[in-house]
Amino acid sequence: MIKKYLFLFFLILMFVGRLFLAINAKHGDMYNNLDWGYGAQRLGLFHFYEWPKEVWPHSRPNQPPGSIYLHLASVSFYKSIESMIKWSNDKLPVFPSKLVWWWSDHGELIAIKLPSILADFVIAWVVYRLSNKWLTGLYLLNPPLWYDSSFWGQTDSVVAALSMLSLYYLNKKQLARSAIVMGLSLITKASWAPMVLLYGVYFLLKHFNKSWNLFFMPLIAILISLPFGVNLIDLYLNRILPGETAFASVGAFNFQHLLWGQFSNPPQAGMLAMILLGILVFMAIRGLIKRPDFWTFWKWSILLLWGTFLFNVRMHERYLYPVFPMLTVFLFVKRSKVLNTVYAILSGAFLFNLYYKWWAPGNLWLQSFYTDFNINMVSMVGLLLFTILIVSVYEKN
Repeated sequence: MIKKYLFLFFLILMFVGRLFLAINAKHGDMYNNLDWGYGAQRLGLFHFYEWPKEVWPHSRPNQPPGSIYLHLASVSFYKSIESMIKWSNDKLPVFPSKLVWWWSDHGELIAIKLPSILADFVIAWVVYRLSNKWLTGLYLLNPPLWYDSSFWGQTDSVVAALSMLSLYYLNKKQLARSAIVMGLSLITKASWAPMVLLYGVYFLLKHFNKSWNLFFMPLIAILISLPFGVNLIDLYLNRILPGETAFASVGAFNFQHLLWGQFSNPPQAGMLAMILLGILVFMAIRGLIKRPDFWTFWKWSILLLWGTFLFNVRMHERYLYPVFPMLTVFLFVKRSKVLNTVYAILSGAFLFNLYYKWWAPGNLWLQSFYTDFNINMVSMVGLLLFTILIVSVYEKN
């Protein structure tokens, strides 16, 4: 009983700690997210993506419809709490209160980051169901994951929570539910899209007679997008997948960065990415066909997501995030000191990469470590860790 109370206290501490971080940093992306949320509230969803760039103070929407719903919900939550506080301030004797000014100063940041913070705990629940409490604690404590969801306020954890739930349902043979939730993940953000190919192959190998459930994945994406009156294919090809830049590496310390450096766009980078990722996909499908079980699918998915970060073009530093929820569970499955070491070093490298260029919290001494030599070393360490894991997995297949 005492252990349960201690674990509950730990969870509360993790949540409060995240809220504290949330109000102490505002990345530039938060202006976009809030702007798109307010825009959806003001302009409506229909033809949302067709409004001219002059309508948007910062940048035109370049995230899928699921993300826009998320930001709309956040600003609606902020406005609702604001209205409730103002009503209380007028009607209840305990008011007026400083809470009015506190929410005015911090409410938007809490509201826009809250989905990502809550998603951390959804992922932790999935990790718990597939492993144990110790790894749940490890996941919640891992510094770069705090940094991404609470300090930076990105939606990577939301997309990860949906994808991890989908994989949990897949393992439990709740196939329709798994496909629906995976569709929700993809229509929120495409960061887990590289895994969908393996997801489909595993689905067909293990549940061929029920493969019709896969149609729920595009169906839910289409239904979610209907209020926007948008052509999804056109939206992804011309607005979302191209991103805002065409550089080989956009902040990611990976193989493309090692070859070309940051913010360059050599024509051969895309072809190299296709070749390397094609080889990795071939290895993954071959390994999965040879041993079509859930954990084989799981570990090849880790490698494909990680390989996409390392070898693909236009990778931001945050695109390594999908590796961590799956790798945390894999610590329980494989139980290897080598894997534990890979996880620890990779976490440090991810945090080092996340701090790059944003410099929050600002510290000139920390910034001084970001020399070309150190950045290249971190990129090489990532490749080495990936090689160690892929050799280990390939030998088992």
